[in-house]
Amino acid sequence: MQLLNITRILIFFAISTLFFHGCGGVKPAQNTSVPPQDAQRTEPPYQNAEPETYQTEVWQTNAASTDKFLISRKGDLWRIDSAYGDPTQTTALHNVKDYVLSMATKTYAEYQTGHGYDDRADTVSAITMGLINGRDKAVYETMGPIDGQTKYKVTGAPGKPVESIVTVDAKIGLPVMKEIFKIEGERTFDVTVKLTGFRTDVDTAIFELPKDFKLVSIEEMKKVLTAPK
Repeated sequence: MQLLNITRILIFFAISTLFFHGCGGVKPAQNTSVPPQDAQRTEPPYQNAEPETYQTEVWQTNAASTDKFLISRKGDLWRIDSAYGDPTQTTALHNVKDYVLSMATKTYAEYQTGHGYDDRADTVSAITMGLINGRDKAVYETMGPIDGQTKYKVTGAPGKPVESIVTVDAKIGLPVMKEIFKIEGERTFDVTVKLTGFRTDVDTAIFELPKDFKLVSIEEMKKVLTAPK
């Protein structure tokens, strides 16, 4: 069996929970948030490609819980921590090779990505739900600058019956928050994705393997990642 992309394993449960929680038999109703079919759909009218060097926490908050990630990058060096700050924290790390680390067991394993660099960019987009690296074509309506921030109402993305409010921070030149609402039936809150602690100075040491961690096989690591919590 082909080895699954480990970075996908790290985020699968959190992402799937946030996208699909509460889905059920609600019948669609007329909603003014749905743009007409002939409305002009464009890529985001703001910069959202991740910088060459940066670090930020990503908080995904729904009605039930908050999931935290830490994304760090310095050129070709990068790491993504899921369950950040939790005893079950798990890390996907790339320096010369690709690794996955379990903080709970102090172990790490080497693995091979399916598409190298693109895996990281796609994973960042998935974790931030398109806030970073997302280029979905949709209808973007400017809601006006307030205190150095500009908000955009986003509707009409293909196959996505949602309305989003994206907040762009002029100081860092990137979107920092995305509030997502379901618009099937009544407009209801779904999830908020927020960047916190954003910085552009990153210590290279965080991309090194901890000296007290033990190397294990990828098969053993897969058992650790999928073990019941």
